[in-house]
Amino acid sequence: MKRFLFLMGLLVGMAVTSALAQQSPASPPPLPTVDQAKPRQKLPLTEEQRALAEQRLDAKWSRMTLEGKTQLMRLHRGLAEMPPDERKFIHDRIERFLNMTPAERARLQQNRKKWEQMTPEERQRAREEFRNRRQEFEQQWRRNHPGEESQANPLPPAENNGTPTSASTPPAPAPATP
Repeated sequence: MKRFLFLMGLLVGMAVTSALAQQSPASPPPLPTVDQAKPRQKLPLTEEQRALAEQRLDAKWSRMTLEGKTQLMRLHRGLAEMPPDERKFIHDRIERFLNMTPAERARLQQNRKKWEQMTPEERQRAREEFRNRRQEFEQQWRRNHPGEESQANPLPPAENNGTPTSASTPPAPAPATP
């Protein structure tokens, strides 16, 4: 699990770093943007949009360093060689990150910095506190929604290395968000 989180972090870090490093005033105008608060929709591209996107990607690729290209290709190969369920896990987390609003990303960044400054003992206490809160939430949900559990339980399993697995879970306490 740690390997997957590490790979996911690397992929997101490379994407953000590459995007920031490749920005230049001479780049072609961007495609129309989508509101960051709404989930992305996959609309079919027109031939003109497709050609423009391909030109932009080719230009970014040609400006990348050899090390950047090599690292990106290694990550792509590693992702492609993963079992489908693990690949889907990482893909879902990256999509979730890409669909976040700027405010949500800022909060995530603050939580990450806070987490890095914690001692291992503080991290363990935060994980335990999160698990306890999650269990309390699940018990309360089951009390308030009797009989619904047998039809379709919207809550994911309680244990997933201390990380929430879907939007239906309660928000994690600030220090417990790795």
